Amino acid sequence: MAVPAWRERGVEPVAWFHNPNIQPAAEVERRLESMLRFSREAGLGLVVEERPSEAAAWREWVAALAAATPDERCATCLGLRLRAAAAAAARLGMPRFSTALSVSPYQRHDLILAAGQAAADEHGVTFAYLDLRDVFRRSYSESRRLDLYRQAYCGCVASKWEAWHARTLRKRAG
Repeated sequence: MAVPAWRERGVEPVAWFHNPNIQPAAEVERRLESMLRFSREAGLGLVVEERPSEAAAWREWVAALAAATPDERCATCLGLRLRAAAAAAARLGMPRFSTALSVSPYQRHDLILAAGQAAADEHGVTFAYLDLRDVFRRSYSESRRLDLYRQAYCGCVASKWEAWHARTLRKRAG
């Protein structure tokens, strides 16, 4: 629902697919396939970024996995992803960037805002934040209508384990 929201505001978005820390590789492929189908359906331009081979970014992410709290890990992940988005916007000559993560009520929006602004400052572009949590249910329904893959976890190994563990506890309790 991020695309219609931006279009309603007179902005024609260009999607950028980059998931540097998603595990395993099959998960990346599922997400990419859905993004390709969605972009065709929505008539949306899409730039697909290759997975990073940059050792520094990978070391940063591995260090984040060992962080003491999920919030610290998530802040690092958001920083990594939004710095890459800001760098891509600057490289592609786009004055601003945003994130579809703002649709999710499960994301920490304060962390999104902080990471987005830091990334914007670092790369000389503007972070355009749009809080879209109120359209989450519509977004979910639309993804089901289009038969798009809906991931069960954020993407990193730690979030996959946490999601599995939470589902297991719910099953045992119910």
